[in-house]
Amino acid sequence: MKKFSTLLLSLALGSTLAAQTPKFTPDRGALLDGKTIVKANITSPIFKNYSFAAERILTKGLSLQLGIATMPKGALPFSSSFENHIGHDVSMSSVKLQSFYVTPELRWYTGGGYGHGFYLMAYYRYQNYKLSGYTLNMDVREGASSTDKPVALDLTGDFKTNSFGFGLGAQWLFGRNKNIVLDWNILGVHAGKGKLTLAGDYSATNLTDKEIADLQQQISENVSDLPTIKLVGQDVNVDKASKKVSIDNVSTPWAWLRASVSLGFRF
Repeated sequence: MKKFSTLLLSLALGSTLAAQTPKFTPDRGALLDGKTIVKANITSPIFKNYSFAAERILTKGLSLQLGIATMPKGALPFSSSFENHIGHDVSMSSVKLQSFYVTPELRWYTGGGYGHGFYLMAYYRYQNYKLSGYTLNMDVREGASSTDKPVALDLTGDFKTNSFGFGLGAQWLFGRNKNIVLDWNILGVHAGKGKLTLAGDYSATNLTDKEIADLQQQISENVSDLPTIKLVGQDVNVDKASKKVSIDNVSTPWAWLRASVSLGFRF
């Protein structure tokens, strides 16, 4: 009987303590309504860009996030690796790249948490890359037995992509009021289409029609060494009179991976 009474007392005390510890809701300890989270991607500076996001909790287990990122104009990341792959025809160290992207994202927290726990995401991403300082040094010829004629070409342009993706991640809330946020975007995959536009001037004079055709082919081969870009000679327009070259709105497949770690604050 004494043991039974002790058990009842333990259950009663446990129930009282449980009642005094309510389940987490966004408004607990929040500065406002607790449903808004702002974050900074702490891994993006490795790739010379800066990424930020704002997440809004819509309801239990569901939220909407908007991310933006920018890379100031600078040297192409890992340019030496590209240069080793492409060869001596182009100096990738002189290439300057800047970019901007925006990513609306819908998150489903599988455990029903208010902005925390394991999540699945579906998103759209728009990216715009601006390229400058892309210099090609080539030798064109009229035929197999003709003399090489050196041609230098300077190109600038942009590459715009539209893609849709999905992925998974996990987010934790820390601190006394659960206001410190750690977001681990484990892996995302997005795919879509891109459009490439390039323009520039070439230095050689008095090129024959066959040399122009050789120039077009060499430009398409060199540009196709860039990731995902595949051109043919007909995609390259060469104006013999003005000595200008253009590649206009060439459509190409686009796919990329996404992963990051972000720190933030919920208020």
